Amino acid sequence: MWAQFTTGGLQARAVTRDAACPPAQIDGVAAAMTPRASPDADFPILVCTLDLPRSAGRVSVDGAALALPPPRVDRLVVIGDTGCRLKGLYWQECNSPDSWPFAHIATSAAATAPGLVLHVGDYYYRESACPPLRGSCAGSPHGDNWASWEADFFAPAAPLLAAAPFVFVRGNHENCERGRRGWARLLSPTPYLGDACALREPSYSVDLGGPTLVVMDNTAAEDRAVDAALAPDFARELTAAEAIRGPVWYAFHKPIYSTIRVTAGATIGDNKTLGEAARAGLPSNVQALLSGHLHTFQAASYVEDYPIQIVAGHGGDAMDLFVPANFDGLRIDRVTVAQGRSVGGVFGFVTLEREKEDWLLNDRDAEGKPLLGCLLRGRKLDCDRRGPSR
Repeated sequence: MWAQFTTGGLQARAVTRDAACPPAQIDGVAAAMTPRASPDADFPILVCTLDLPRSAGRVSVDGAALALPPPRVDRLVVIGDTGCRLKGLYWQECNSPDSWPFAHIATSAAATAPGLVLHVGDYYYRESACPPLRGSCAGSPHGDNWASWEADFFAPAAPLLAAAPFVFVRGNHENCERGRRGWARLLSPTPYLGDACALREPSYSVDLGGPTLVVMDNTAAEDRAVDAALAPDFARELTAAEAIRGPVWYAFHKPIYSTIRVTAGATIGDNKTLGEAARAGLPSNVQALLSGHLHTFQAASYVEDYPIQIVAGHGGDAMDLFVPANFDGLRIDRVTVAQGRSVGGVFGFVTLEREKEDWLLNDRDAEGKPLLGCLLRGRKLDCDRRGPSR
């Protein structure tokens, strides 16, 4: 059971093998959970929901207390790309906590006592069967079914689901060709529509007590070439923040201007469709973009008046190993990096902690140890004067 934000507000969700939804209470008053998705052969579970008022002080499901958001979020955990990759000829060692440490990361992240957890997408990775006689992943389930979703996300994430409410971003692994069934039943912020699959789900916002977090589905944005049909739609969504009062952070899976490799002066890792959508810039109140997709930690600010980009795609899947540690001055499409830092090849998670009007960002390893600290002040990033702390 867990709490998450949806397009309709805060919601409690539960998974059960019983025939009926579990009992619930809101502030000591009985409340009825309702079925979201019924069992079938691949998902032999009942998924239940209960809409919650943001003012709720105590919520329990089946007698267990649910973690609720504070009025103002002062500590945010950001994780992403957390599953164990089994696809084609690539078999990650899912049975090894060193090669796939998501369970340990979830425990360490829970210990930081976050007010909210933001998962920036890609939960489901076990797409192909583990080959016979390969002990490193032996016994792993595969395919878009409850066994895979439980192994990839719900079992290892249990301590974190119990510690704080979540915002779930859709990743490209949850698109219509891959993990759509599990996503739609279990985590999607939209009403369940059975086997129907939306190419893009609608954006929604979550008030953190300043800034406002706008959650956007950009999984359909083609990385390597401009999708001229979709770019105008993404441009409209990226400029919608103009109507929001106060600072805004966007949360979406694919980053716009990032890098995982620089080869012969050319950078790889930016998204061409989103770059076209952002050609005219983003509204001045948009201060930061929180993403995953690239399997590393990265933070960048830009010479141009453009939001900070944070990438937290190092939560468990196989890592990108050739990420530049310092890429100050790098030209990425239409922007130039003012300050760019990466921590490559290290699994972990990100914490963002409020410091008056600023935010302290720490990239942390699987143990929770800070590796790199940066100060966020509006659209400015300072990773030089401020080392890792706390």
